[in-house]
Amino acid sequence: MRKKLVINAWPFIAVLLLAVIIPSLLYWTIERNDKHARWQTQLQLARIFAFYGMDQAEIVPMHPNFTSDSAFMDTGWAALQTGSVTLNTLSGLDLDRTNQLLRIEYMLNTMASSWSAYTPGMNQSQRGTLGELLHTIGHDILYGYGNYINYTGTSNLGGSFFWYTGSSPPDPNLVQQAVDLAVNLPGLPPLPQ
Repeated sequence: MRKKLVINAWPFIAVLLLAVIIPSLLYWTIERNDKHARWQTQLQLARIFAFYGMDQAEIVPMHPNFTSDSAFMDTGWAALQTGSVTLNTLSGLDLDRTNQLLRIEYMLNTMASSWSAYTPGMNQSQRGTLGELLHTIGHDILYGYGNYINYTGTSNLGGSFFWYTGSSPPDPNLVQQAVDLAVNLPGLPPLPQ
């Protein structure tokens, strides 16, 4: 007498589902982790740009001895270079906004290369305007990449959860506002070409 071989379909279906679900879940987890790590790096670069680049460059032209002290001139130039290098690195991570970030970087490089000729000819009011513009550009980039309105910061206290799928940083309006200020430099003489 022959025994009939009975194959139950449920174990086969369960194994097939696990073979699909586990790799998909693993892929999603790795992709999500990479995205959050990129957001954190972008935010860190935006902080460096704002604090070590633009805030230092903001303070320098407003100092009373700015035009007579070469140390202040060199500090301003170095701060612009720090901002430029940081933006270049940031543009490599944020490919969606590379063009916008490189436009700001171009302004910083142009200003840095003509810093010793461009800034001494400014009056106190224009130097104050320059400082305010650099500060605003730096903080627009910082707040754009650390945008808590869209809940896309990455810290444990104020950042997005691991499963967050909303819009990613930066806030495009703040980045565009920084670009507009950098390109137009309202209230200042045009940069030498």
